[in-house]
Amino acid sequence: MDSKKKNHINRKEAIKRTGLLLGGVVFAPNILGVLKGCTATPGDWTPTFFSQDQAQLVTSLADVILPADGTPAASEVGVPQFIETMVSETYSEEQQDRFLAGLDQFAGEYREELQADYFDGTDEEKYDFTYHQNQLALEAEPGGEGTPFILMFKELTMLGYFTSEPGATEVLRYEANPGIYDGCMPLEDVGRTWAT
Repeated sequence: MDSKKKNHINRKEAIKRTGLLLGGVVFAPNILGVLKGCTATPGDWTPTFFSQDQAQLVTSLADVILPADGTPAASEVGVPQFIETMVSETYSEEQQDRFLAGLDQFAGEYREELQADYFDGTDEEKYDFTYHQNQLALEAEPGGEGTPFILMFKELTMLGYFTSEPGATEVLRYEANPGIYDGCMPLEDVGRTWAT
């Protein structure tokens, strides 16, 4: 097996790991946005805060993080629109500037390395570049200038995906009233995690 591919994880494993990650520290403006009722909604999107290139990059990157794989891709459930709404309506001006600078830096590094725009790259090129950026962010020393851009973006992508109707009903289990509480039930008996 190719050593490069050996470190890659499938979508189901990525969702499990991110679910565990979201149980920890979440960027405060993201919590406020979700509490205000921000959710991802499928449909046509005309960016109002992002430039057209930034919107294309956000869409491509969200789909690399959560591609279509038996369930809809991030862009199909409205995650790019959700990200724009969260950044433009819940982030402070300083946080917006930091997010946009991170987005532009991500695009610039990809362009420098592969001589093309991120959204024009092949799926494998985009995945490999994003995976590498994620690994660098995970290996970075804690503290410094805050959360690395790619980790902020992944968090927004996951929040948007799992607050969307398809994310909550097709990936997570959903029942308006899931029934009795059994705190000792093995995960194998439950299957997927509950959305509510």
